[in-house]
Amino acid sequence: MSTQMIICLIISVLTIIGYLSAKLPMGVVAMTSLVLFYLTGCISSDDAASYFGNQNLWLCVCMFIVSAGFTRTQFVKKLARKVNALARGSLRKIFFGYMILGVILCQFIGQAVAEFAIVAPLLGASVDEIGVKRSKVMYPLAIMLLATMAWLPLGAGYAFPMQVNGMFETFGITGYTMSVFDPFLLRLPAIVIVGIFIMTLGLKMAPNEPIVPITGSTVSEQKSEEPPLPPFQEKCGYLIFFATCAVMLFSGSIGLQPWLIALAGAVLTVLTGVLRGKQINDALPVSYFAVFAGALSMGGALTNTGAADLIGQLIANLATSVNNTFMVYLIIFMAAFIITQFMLNSAVIWSLMPLVLATIKVMGINPIGAAVLVWYAATAAYLTPMSCPLIPLSMAAGGYDFKSVFKQALIPSLLMILVGVGWTSILYPIF
Repeated sequence: MSTQMIICLIISVLTIIGYLSAKLPMGVVAMTSLVLFYLTGCISSDDAASYFGNQNLWLCVCMFIVSAGFTRTQFVKKLARKVNALARGSLRKIFFGYMILGVILCQFIGQAVAEFAIVAPLLGASVDEIGVKRSKVMYPLAIMLLATMAWLPLGAGYAFPMQVNGMFETFGITGYTMSVFDPFLLRLPAIVIVGIFIMTLGLKMAPNEPIVPITGSTVSEQKSEEPPLPPFQEKCGYLIFFATCAVMLFSGSIGLQPWLIALAGAVLTVLTGVLRGKQINDALPVSYFAVFAGALSMGGALTNTGAADLIGQLIANLATSVNNTFMVYLIIFMAAFIITQFMLNSAVIWSLMPLVLATIKVMGINPIGAAVLVWYAATAAYLTPMSCPLIPLSMAAGGYDFKSVFKQALIPSLLMILVGVGWTSILYPIF
């Protein structure tokens, strides 16, 4: 283990301690870790600059603005009242309806932050109407969006099996082909169980009051003293929002990047006067962007110093020494699950997949279960704000600190681990 690798791991641990202690704002902790990674040579200046230009970051920035404009419209208030009337004021019924909408969107758009930015303002307006704080619903919504991302065998769900089959060919793994139904069937039981948990105990466990102030007009309560938008801006507010969502839904087919679509929507929101002056600044919680960039820097540092590969290799070596199906799959799952808490999930999937497939080839076993578990574990990334952009976004939306997120995530994570590994062991036994 090199000196640089040790330094990287120490900074990573101190960053986590900083988040847990809550002595400093999360944005300050994130930027401090980024600076330390740079000063110690774990990341370059080009790396540091690139994290602030990340496409996912700008997708979030622009969707904050588009959603903030939509939140100002009377359309949102009227829809919230209608939903609440149908649900008869029941928090569970309201949450369930919006959760299903989010899950459906997750199958097509394939960007968790985009789905959250679409559904969160609607859900927030509905709970505001019944006098429930947004801290009760925002993180539970985030969990379900992550758990079901690209789950059904349609839309975004087609991409993963095709990519993995390509890697099978690269590694010379023959005789096996992953179908679009394999990830669906393997993830189904845990998703159902986690969904039931969220609808029952999960909503109860969410804090009744925000732990920290909710930031960003996209996700905070609309001020009652704000005057209604003029007719032209009112129409523009919801036309721009729905048009942005619709084009994003078909972004893969038309060859446009989601961040570029969101940028166009944000520019139109400002040019048409739906948001003005201070309202634009209020739509952008700076701490969230700092945490996101800090998460990227940690992932980059772990990759650059070889720490991520070292951890993955140790796990792979451990897996080859175990002669039990459940234990082999558990080791693979936990490798992805643990690393994903400190690196963005998409990066973990495609950096760890080669190690897993190389191990599977040596063992001479069916690779489908192990490959799906890597994806499975990455979609169970609920525990830390470094795991994926949606976590710090939901923290801003619900007013959570690190401890409250960790507490809410613990049981769903355990359910994903036990049910996912157990079910995969039954469908794809190794020994």
